[in-house]
Amino acid sequence: MLMPILSVPLSRLKYGVLGKLSAARQKIQYRNFRPDCGDDTVVTGIDDQVAYLTRLLDRGNMEMFLRRLSELVRKLCWGPLRGRALFIPELDELSRRASLIITPKRNPPTDSNLLVHIATEVYLTGGHTRVMEDIVASLPEYRHVLILTGMREVHPNLVSIKPRFDELSLDVRLLRTSSWTNRASELSSLITELCPQAILLFAHQEDSIANAGVARHSAPRILFLHHADHQPSLGAFRADYTHVDLTPACHNICASRSHLRALLLNLTVKDMGAVELPRQHLMVGATCGSPGKYLGSSEFSYAQLLVALFAAGVGQILHIGDMPEEQKNQIRSEITTNGQHASRVIFLPNTPFLAGKLLEISPDFYLVSHPLVGGKATVEALSVGLPILHACPASALALLAVDMTFGTSVMVSNLEQISAAVRRLEAEKTTLATRSREVYEKHYSPAAFREGLLSALNASPLACAAPAQAPPVVLR
Repeated sequence: MLMPILSVPLSRLKYGVLGKLSAARQKIQYRNFRPDCGDDTVVTGIDDQVAYLTRLLDRGNMEMFLRRLSELVRKLCWGPLRGRALFIPELDELSRRASLIITPKRNPPTDSNLLVHIATEVYLTGGHTRVMEDIVASLPEYRHVLILTGMREVHPNLVSIKPRFDELSLDVRLLRTSSWTNRASELSSLITELCPQAILLFAHQEDSIANAGVARHSAPRILFLHHADHQPSLGAFRADYTHVDLTPACHNICASRSHLRALLLNLTVKDMGAVELPRQHLMVGATCGSPGKYLGSSEFSYAQLLVALFAAGVGQILHIGDMPEEQKNQIRSEITTNGQHASRVIFLPNTPFLAGKLLEISPDFYLVSHPLVGGKATVEALSVGLPILHACPASALALLAVDMTFGTSVMVSNLEQISAAVRRLEAEKTTLATRSREVYEKHYSPAAFREGLLSALNASPLACAAPAQAPPVVLR
């Protein structure tokens, strides 16, 4: 069982750290991987786990190695490193070593018109799959193949999303074997058979099959697309991949690691035109995101934020995206307890295209999801020219509250600032809307996205070597 103990100050953590230490450190000790943790918590005892995984790899027990590696990373992602650390260097080095065992070095001819995308799963909504689709749409001169390491043909998401992939001429391949070792080998063999010009690695943080099945020599270009931008991820510290960040906050950290030679690729969304801002007595806001983006509290909860908005004169908040009934009822209850009408938050179902939905409902402003920011959703709101309201408490970790608006949003750090923010949204609506469109056109337009993507694909490949120049890391 992988059960390290979690405790000791954050200052002991040597990799990818964000956030300030609290003035009065509270000693916290955990014996599982899902703690409610404070600012001073890091992982200890991981050296034993690294030693265990190293023994498995050295003994050739690849099956158990891949299973345990995935299990450990999955549990770390739910632990205290979320929002505070991006890299797991020791585990990345082990996955690099495994890839050299799984993937023998060959020199087949390369299909210069083929790009292979590797993902663990795909989703009907949300930015993860949309970003991959944006890449395919931006490079029509290439043929695109998607290899999924963790889905079967009968998975409802894959069945439902197939028409979208067909429209993009995206060829989907699935791994057919069952064991972890065989799946990694099958992935490696499929890549060798396809001989792509580049591999775009978009797998989940814990996907040991993808990381072991893709070695530096698998294709002339290996792009690690850093979409898991607020928690540790396999591959994020591998110097044998070309590292591409998708948000500015993530890039600020990764660019400070010189051996990564990190590139920034800003997200994009199709230009569907701008919202015609309504002239109505009571302001209407809209927000969108998965349920997890509205859970928990960062000085104040999502429900408390809604209460402050209603008290400041906002008439309604249109919440786009399915949410469990229990979570909706909890939000309604908190709103009612604080003296506002819960009917003023209206829950709408999921939408495949947020920009199109925003054009349809024409709100006065877009409320960034709280307490966890949604990057792709904010870009869609910018694209239709909506003023952006971003609640970002002073204690919020930068990786969890990234500003996607390049400083053009109306920012509040506490609930006392809401009234002034709402008045500004009313008074400067047209100006703020214009700024949103300008940010979209400069940083997030399809043309800018394509230019950045081609630059990443044409970047000089990195040497196939362990990251010896990486700073030393201490995980205790």
